[in-house]
Amino acid sequence: MARHLDMDLLRALVATAEAASFSLAATRLGRTQSAISLQIKRLEEQVGKPLLVRSQGRLEGVTEEGLLLLDYARRILRLNDEAIGCFSEADLAGSLRVGLAEEVMERDLGSVVAEFHSAYPRVKLALECDLSARLAARVEAGELDMALIKRIGERPTAVGRTLWREPMVWAGGAHGSAVAERPLPLALFHEGCIFRVVAQAALTQAGIPWRLAFAGHSHTGIRHVLRAGLAVSPLPLSLLGDGLQRQTEGLPPLPEVEWVALTGASGEWPAVQRLIAMFEARLWQPLPWPGGGLPRVAA
Repeated sequence: MARHLDMDLLRALVATAEAASFSLAATRLGRTQSAISLQIKRLEEQVGKPLLVRSQGRLEGVTEEGLLLLDYARRILRLNDEAIGCFSEADLAGSLRVGLAEEVMERDLGSVVAEFHSAYPRVKLALECDLSARLAARVEAGELDMALIKRIGERPTAVGRTLWREPMVWAGGAHGSAVAERPLPLALFHEGCIFRVVAQAALTQAGIPWRLAFAGHSHTGIRHVLRAGLAVSPLPLSLLGDGLQRQTEGLPPLPEVEWVALTGASGEWPAVQRLIAMFEARLWQPLPWPGGGLPRVAA
């Protein structure tokens, strides 16, 4: 096995996996489809393992070995691009359209924006907050350059870059009794939120009756309702704030939630990768309140 991995081959792997298409990856990297296929073949020869699942010349997915190397490749390329950017992109100018899931707004967004502005003073950020499904669709449509979204699923996927993963838990007021009520009172986001869908499905499967006690657009409103003891709600573990606690008695388990960075056609722009790295570093830091521990990165 080769002792050094070719940066261009790693970039071809990342582009192909994220685009789920040799032809789209070729367009993204400005190469021919045959050149991309050849680069992937060379990389597979270097590591001695198949990285992509192919069927009759079509790309069907990424192997377990491919997912492992994909994680390393993204980190290697990110460090490379950051190093280059530190010396060559200080005068970069333009705009960056960024979509953020509501939960990301709960983090220290101001420090990330300030750090990015210091590194790229001539790049203007345009931030939008929306449901993850809508943000993903807008990235695909080219209306956003990147988005940080939440996603729930049992198996890892090559679509987007997983920044970290953590448990989703039932949360309630530290001194409330809503968890014992039946039907179970719930505080949820409006229709379209994946947390709402997963929570309702888990309760229905467990045969636990529930009722909607509060529907809102922000975690601030939901936390006020929970602290008042009026309901319980599915939340990422890292967002358990002061006055809230994990509720487990009589409630079904919930799946893990992963936080994913999606990029559009400008995903190779160093400023995009630098911003993702800044969010990743900030999101790994403990929250400044009880219950705000470190989430864990995807295995």
